[in-house]
This record gives sequence, C-alpha cells and structure tokens, in this order.
Amino acid sequence: MNATTEAGAHIVGVHGIGQGRTNEIRLAYDWGNALKRGLTRKYGPHTVIPSVTVPHYTGLYRPAAVGGDRHLGPGDVELLDADEPMGADEEDFVIQALTAYAPGPLPEARSHQGTLGAPLPYIPNAVSRRLAAADARHGRGAGAKVLVLVRQAYRYLHDEELGQQIRKVIRAEIERSGARALIAHSLGSVIAYDLLQRRELQAPDIHTLITCGSPLGWLTIRRGLPGDAHLSVPEPLHWHNFHADGDPVTGGAGLAHVVTSGSLLDTRVSNGIAAPHDAVRYLSQAPLADTVATRTATS
Repeated sequence: MNATTEAGAHIVGVHGIGQGRTNEIRLAYDWGNALKRGLTRKYGPHTVIPSVTVPHYTGLYRPAAVGGDRHLGPGDVELLDADEPMGADEEDFVIQALTAYAPGPLPEARSHQGTLGAPLPYIPNAVSRRLAAADARHGRGAGAKVLVLVRQAYRYLHDEELGQQIRKVIRAEIERSGARALIAHSLGSVIAYDLLQRRELQAPDIHTLITCGSPLGWLTIRRGLPGDAHLSVPEPLHWHNFHADGDPVTGGAGLAHVVTSGSLLDTRVSNGIAAPHDAVRYLSQAPLADTVATRTATS
C-alpha cells in the first residue's frame, strides 16, 4: 500500500482508565509519538504525521460515598480506586460483568488483599470470589485490572451528569480541531461510541473510528448504552477495532460478532506479555498505522 497521510490531518484521541496523574499535553505527546513510530516504520521517515490531541476528562470524576452525592470538578485524581465503597446497584453491575468475564465455578471465599497484605474492607465477598475466578481464568492480577475498568464504566454509564460532562469535553475538542477521525482506547471506546450514537456533534462528519483494547465486547457494558445491547455502525462510518492476545480487557476477542447493523473490521495484534492493554503499544502497531495512513490519505 502506498498511502501518505494528508498534511494538516488531525486526530482526536479518547483515553481510557489510569490517567489520573497525567494531562492532555502528555497524552498528546505519548500518543503522537506512538503513531509516529508506527507510521515511519511502515512508510519511512518522510511520512507526514497527523497531529493528535487527547482531551483529558479524568478530573471530572469524584468518588462518592455509598448513598452520597457525586461531585464534579477539576483535579488530577484517578477516576476511582478499586477499594472505594460500592452500592448495591454497582455491586450487581460488577458481579454481572465479572461473571461474564470469567464464567464457571467459584473458588473458595478469601479476602481481597491490599498492597501491604491487609484485607480491603470495601470489596464485597461476592465480588472478591469473582475476582479470584477472573485470576484463575485469565491470569494473576487480571481481576484487579478489570475491576477498575468495570467500576469506572459503571460511573460513566449510570451517572447521567457525569456522562454528559465527559462527552462535552470530547465533543468540544472535536469541534475545535475539525477532526474527522477518532482513536479511542479502553473505556474511551465506550465514550466515543456513545457520543457518535447520540449524534451530539454539531457537525457530525466523523468518518473514521479506530478503537483498541475495547470493553464493548462485554454485554454488561453494552446494556448500559442506549440501544439494544448490540453495536450499530452508522453509515458511512469506517470502524476498525484492534485487539491483542493477552489483553485482560478484550480477552483476545474482537467486536465484529456483536455488530448487528453496519460493519466493523477487527484486527488482532501482538502487544507482548508485559502490558498487552497499553495504549502506546496499540498505537505503535503497523496495522493501526496502515489504517491511520489510509483513512487520512490525500484523495
């Protein structure tokens, strides 16, 4: 393929979890450099690299006490610690998600351990057993990793005000930059898909959605979105999804099997074993570079 990216092309990124100690400048630098590595390896050092911005929404989250109010406001905090108290509705959501993620018999009950070995008092016993089942099925530590994602997804899906505020941040950057392509990682893919399905953009001319490490394969998460718990790809959107072996969020599976309207292209990549869910590893992949080059190519 002899594709060259269009000079002046711009991409908006939608980040996922674990961004509490960074900012949009650092994210744009990291994502832009990862794309540059993939594109230059594929097309050479003279390839034009699209500019990238990644609006930072993490500070909109504030953990809430059970039964209390949830507050919005700026701040460089993580979305939610895995050991924050959870209410009954959230516990049900988490258990449903973890059951689908690691079905089968449960191990014996045990305390969920903190970093110093002390039991964490806020993890319900039913959730702890599901975390152990996730570790047994997907590898040590998988349960803890996906627990943070599932809890943050719950907050986004079930706190209407929070969801609106996050989409507003993403929408503002799309409209400011004039971007026509989105790259979304992890929870960011849920947000990007939701934004496009709600048709909230003033100029809805996004022609490309690239997702990587997406949890949209989880039925529990899709049920929280508007629609029928299946994915719908509006025409003429080009949606290319990337998933990696060993990624605890995707389970190594794509999204095409849950699409009932339109079409989606799945591509499997290898991110190694150290950090298979890492956004930078996904963004530096040659197949993703191909998609970026082709979709931002000069006509």
